Amino acid sequence: MQKFCKGRPCGKLAVVLRDGRKRALPDVARGVGAAPVAVSGDGTRVAYVRARDRAVVAYRLGGGVRVMKGVKQPKEVVGADATRLVLSRDGRLLAYVTEDLDTRVDVFDTGTGRRVGSSRSGNEEKFFAGFGDDEALVVQRAGDTFDVLVTDLRGRVLRRDTPPQVVGFNLPDTEPSDKVAALSPDGRTLATYVPGEEPGLAIYDVISKQIARRIPLQRGYRPAAMTWTGPGEVMLRIGSDRMAGRVRVDVASGSTEIADTYAIPRGVHPYHAGG
Repeated sequence: MQKFCKGRPCGKLAVVLRDGRKRALPDVARGVGAAPVAVSGDGTRVAYVRARDRAVVAYRLGGGVRVMKGVKQPKEVVGADATRLVLSRDGRLLAYVTEDLDTRVDVFDTGTGRRVGSSRSGNEEKFFAGFGDDEALVVQRAGDTFDVLVTDLRGRVLRRDTPPQVVGFNLPDTEPSDKVAALSPDGRTLATYVPGEEPGLAIYDVISKQIARRIPLQRGYRPAAMTWTGPGEVMLRIGSDRMAGRVRVDVASGSTEIADTYAIPRGVHPYHAGG
């Protein structure tokens, strides 16, 4: 979370644990809204840009800070929209994504700080949407058509598919939106939130090219983040200005339950992570 004073970031960025304890993050560059921040789905790691030297670092809660080697956010890059940080569910992998016409994605091992993969998309409209286990989910857009690319950590395409519109149109892409999707650890099953009169999740298999299941959700459950927390379980982060919570979805049975909810103090801006 980040405290705001008169509409501007103030104070230290902090992680709030479920038991109410807070862990302030050391030396974060310019606060939320001025530099990218990411939280792993299991809540064990936070990635951000360090203020004193613009290094990209991963902070393990209860541990230390690890610097990602060979990459720094340029001083002239001042917005979170210019670069993005994306952590895997377990915090083991970190993607550093530069958003420009020649989009580059560098993937790091947060335990060692070493780069384990790197790719460029040229002038194609591609959006790095997140990790599976040892794969990545990339959305490629060409006009009104959306393709799903499952790649390895070096950016090599393992699977490519053009899903039906109900899936493709609701995938995260290069346009600013609140669309969310998540790739299962099996590297083939995609969960996508579908809004509308009958909101829910579409579970899509990129190999069989079939929607395996549609799971209805109550209205008001519109997620801010989504993560697979097991081979058959999806966790949604839901919230508003004053409330946040988690909704657990059993993919096999289609059952849903609220895992927990908690209030957001006034003047605080939350960052959502699944898990």
